Amino acid sequence: MIEAFSFANAHHFQDALASQARLRYEVFVERRGLPHSFWEGLEFDEFDTPAAKYLVWRDEKRVVRGLARLLPTTNSYMLQTYWPHLISGRIFPSSSGVWELTRVCVDKSLDSKLRRTVLPELLCAIEEFLSTPHGVGIVGVTREHLLTHFIRSGIRWLGEPDLIEGELERAFFVPKGFIRPEHHCRRFGIARQVLANPEGIALAPKAA
Repeated sequence: MIEAFSFANAHHFQDALASQARLRYEVFVERRGLPHSFWEGLEFDEFDTPAAKYLVWRDEKRVVRGLARLLPTTNSYMLQTYWPHLISGRIFPSSSGVWELTRVCVDKSLDSKLRRTVLPELLCAIEEFLSTPHGVGIVGVTREHLLTHFIRSGIRWLGEPDLIEGELERAFFVPKGFIRPEHHCRRFGIARQVLANPEGIALAPKAA
């Protein structure tokens, strides 16, 4: 199951907030050698605010081994702030129903049979998070083949690819109805509901 939390309720999830930062340090700083901010083995950035939502896959020892962070596009977000040139026409998504998918990572030391299900489960959890009348979809920046491997249709590319942190990446938008990776769910027997606590991070309704 995938657990979801924010700063507001992270205290209910042991050290999951710190654990996800440790995984980010291992993946982005140690393994990829990126110049990300860190402190004592914890990776962080200016978008780790009370507005962020963290979706995590934890092992039996409650260690975060897979992560996806969601940022509201009604606030400043990574694509808009750092890579605006990736969006043709510079019309940036800004909606309470559109969230930016960031800091996606999986621990490579996890057993391969478990590891192959983590990203599909995270995508399923994101789709569940958005499955309200107010949910619209996700935006983000990624290598094309990574996204199309899991999401077979519905992807809208927002501009041309460019070199981002050493990789050729591209901005995308995926509507909520296409986020669940149905092929992988059937292949690995992933349940219809994977989000353990949907009530904990429910989307806020639109302002009247």
